[in-house]
Amino acid sequence: MTSLGMLKTQLKVMLKLNKAIAYSRGLRLGGLDGYERLIAGIYGTPDRVPVIAQPYTYAMGMHGLSARTFFSEPKPFIHASSNFARYFGIDFWSPVFDFYNIELEALGQRLIWRDHSEPDVDTSDPLIKGEGDLARLRPPRPGLDGRMPYVLESYKRYLELMGVPPMAYTCSPFTMAVLVRGYVNFIRDMRRNPAFAHRLLEFLSMEVAVPWIDRIVEVANPSIVTMSDAWASQPNVTTDMVREFCLPYIEKVVRATNSPLRTVLDTASWGERAVADPREVLDLKMDMMTRGNGLKALRPFFLLVWNDDYEEVGIPLVRSYAEEKKVALLLNVRPDLIEEGPPEAVAEKVRELIREGAGKGRFVLLINLVPIGAPVEHVHAAVAAARQFGAYPIAPDLDGQAFRMPQFAPFAEWMRKEGLPV
Repeated sequence: MTSLGMLKTQLKVMLKLNKAIAYSRGLRLGGLDGYERLIAGIYGTPDRVPVIAQPYTYAMGMHGLSARTFFSEPKPFIHASSNFARYFGIDFWSPVFDFYNIELEALGQRLIWRDHSEPDVDTSDPLIKGEGDLARLRPPRPGLDGRMPYVLESYKRYLELMGVPPMAYTCSPFTMAVLVRGYVNFIRDMRRNPAFAHRLLEFLSMEVAVPWIDRIVEVANPSIVTMSDAWASQPNVTTDMVREFCLPYIEKVVRATNSPLRTVLDTASWGERAVADPREVLDLKMDMMTRGNGLKALRPFFLLVWNDDYEEVGIPLVRSYAEEKKVALLLNVRPDLIEEGPPEAVAEKVRELIREGAGKGRFVLLINLVPIGAPVEHVHAAVAAARQFGAYPIAPDLDGQAFRMPQFAPFAEWMRKEGLPV
């Protein structure tokens, strides 16, 4: 995209942001599109609960694509993901690839490829087997090595297709360290050789993460960059380990890449159910989001709590915490429920999430990791239930409403008429 084109996109996004934020606070100047609904849902009260999705391997399976194609070729990846979102009527989606692997592959870490799932790090052959390997390691050329060109081209195609920038995904320094060193080895490093662990994290932060985020920003100008940090979760590591070895490097990366128009944050960890006091993990998540971020009151922060955790600790607890911290609560629909169904059970779960979690706003519903082969009517049911039960103000008699399953065309028929070619 040319500089003029990028400027026009920035102006368009600023207008949409201002409209959505005004709407969320009661100044309703027209209806909301899906992107605006998400922003309004993060900052306050939209017209209804926003539904966002990670198309991921379900989109790959719907189109019969191989993993090599989906995770290596920008056009089929973006078109298949867009078809998924349009077919199900999703409010907002971002191009989700195997974002834990991109920086590692560019560094030279070996991946294992399978036909019908995302590639995984070869944990039997970690790139850094000892201290000497770090000394020999060279930073990747941001945007040039491994599948970094695939990511950048995918973001450019998304921007051209959607007219708004994507939410960009990268891997956090801590999770990178676990994957490039091996879990057992890095746990041992943190306990027995913390100086080496810190040197590794410094390298991954300032010589890998920061240049890569800078390059993504240069190409796609995302408003939010999310560093995903699955390994900084309980019980994988203790909260003390996260505070000593993870948070300082989040802050370094955020301070180096943040701007008044861009929020860089760390998320995707879990573990509220694994500790005696769930607030210990919730507090840690808040620190992971806000560490190093200026203008905190203006940032679009969201507290993401996964189904394994909220089903055990209870939605009211995490909703109350989000309200206390004045951030949006983001809950996912349990993926295996979408796989198993039936549609009525999926709709009932969405009703429960909205009844207990939606409140007066600052709530977002996520559909993610839908297993390949799950019936499309189950996904349609989740979206339809959110539309029916999620209108603000949330109806006090929500449990008394009968779910209305919508009619929809089979995916193959829809593709012939409206789908993008893959």
